[in-house]
Amino acid sequence: MATLTPPRVLLAAAVVLAACSSVPVETERADVAVGPVPTIPGPPATSTESADTETTASAPPDTPATTDTAPTTDTAVPDPERTREPDLGVGDDLFPDLGSSDVDVQSYLVRLTVDPSRDEIDGIVTIEAEIADDIAVMPLDQIGLDVDQVAVDGDEAEFELTDTELLVELPPDVASVVTVRIEYSFVPNGATSAVGLPSGWFVNAATDDSYVLNEPDGARSWMPSNDHPSDKAKWTFEVTVPPGTTAAANGELIARTSVDGDDVWIWAEFEPMPTYLVQLIVGSYEVVVADPVELASGREVPLTHVVPAGERTVFEAAFESIGPQMDFFEARFGPYPLERYGLAFVNDLSGLAMETQGRSMFGADDFAPEAPEFLQELLLSHELAHQWFGNAVSPATWGDIWLNESLATYAQWLWLDEAGLQPLDDFAAEMLARRQVDGESTGDPSVSELFGFLRYDGGAPIVHALRLTMGDDPFFELLSDWVADNADTSRTTDDFIDLATEVHRSDLTAFFDAWLFAGDLPDEYPS
Repeated sequence: MATLTPPRVLLAAAVVLAACSSVPVETERADVAVGPVPTIPGPPATSTESADTETTASAPPDTPATTDTAPTTDTAVPDPERTREPDLGVGDDLFPDLGSSDVDVQSYLVRLTVDPSRDEIDGIVTIEAEIADDIAVMPLDQIGLDVDQVAVDGDEAEFELTDTELLVELPPDVASVVTVRIEYSFVPNGATSAVGLPSGWFVNAATDDSYVLNEPDGARSWMPSNDHPSDKAKWTFEVTVPPGTTAAANGELIARTSVDGDDVWIWAEFEPMPTYLVQLIVGSYEVVVADPVELASGREVPLTHVVPAGERTVFEAAFESIGPQMDFFEARFGPYPLERYGLAFVNDLSGLAMETQGRSMFGADDFAPEAPEFLQELLLSHELAHQWFGNAVSPATWGDIWLNESLATYAQWLWLDEAGLQPLDDFAAEMLARRQVDGESTGDPSVSELFGFLRYDGGAPIVHALRLTMGDDPFFELLSDWVADNADTSRTTDDFIDLATEVHRSDLTAFFDAWLFAGDLPDEYPS
């Protein structure tokens, strides 16, 4: 997510799917069918399906694993002594109540009914998860949800709602992999989070458009989940909307159909994704399926964009930027790490950008014809870089956020230098000079400053200093190896330091102590 502060821009995490409009495109609207009603990828057949759809749920063949751990089956011998209270957290110092170390979600099936004429949104979320063998209840993050019914492996279950948790009672003989189905409703109430950025489900009453911003903890305000970046899963979204309305989400558009006069949009994201990277956009939009971008490596990356209805041509320059930027980053960071890419331009989002996985999200007004080229190139490159740094490899805790933002900001610096818009050495020197005030370190953030200057333009000088310390070839080898070795997982700062030391073949403790963990950085870059 990004907060724009002219003339500089402070960006927060975001995900993108590259787009290119130099080739013919097909525009999909709610009145055009894209194919037959499919078999929806999602939880196993043991889950209880919604009665208001005509689809069934089964996993597709050769679906990649979508969590940080090896997938398990539900044939494990149950533990008859489920008496332990679950961990209500994962050990994240900044957000101790987020997630649970006793829950490892394998997949989410998210069914939502969004009707602008109603204040509430109805949802059914089916979660397949591996759970600890001895916990008596399964905790899920939630704030303000009205839960009607919960089922575990098809049987109705008791549950309790606290201020921050949905606690689901587990049968004593339940296996180590369970399917939990939650029927609930909520009133969209997007607000400013503890980090000072918008978070939650936002509605534009004037246009009936809506969208979500989930970083760092907004997902729990509109769906029960293990709402922490350490837990990645595969996702299926089935969004029912009034006829003529578009609903866009991460991944591939599997189908669009009609049920009882309403439109149903079905999207599937099979690559591992944490909750904070979810994209949901509802309103008067067009889904633009463009020809794949052809990269210098010989690879073709599918592109799907989302734009305000009737305004596709406004964003053609942004679409055309994807190929050159992706080629540039592939040469430095290794192959583009996701299956697809795209750009989404949302009304009422001016001044923000978010790297929602596989399709970066921007404010439409920031890409109006009169908007500065510098700003647009900055936003596009930053969010694309997050596909490597943040999306493919996510932070294990929110304290590791520099691995997202400082690395993506440095990638942005590299691109702006390449485009002739901002000389790298001069700007790096300027930003280092701004760091000569003793205070919070980049590597040990506080909640209030989590997405502040010290993680963006104030954090990228640390990456530049590391490059000068290691040399170009080892430095870019480090970044490529970081993504190649850790894709589809969540990793810590210590993991990065260990890999840097391995590639550098020399102890880098003194470097990281002086640069990453110090409030007052050295006056000059390493020579």
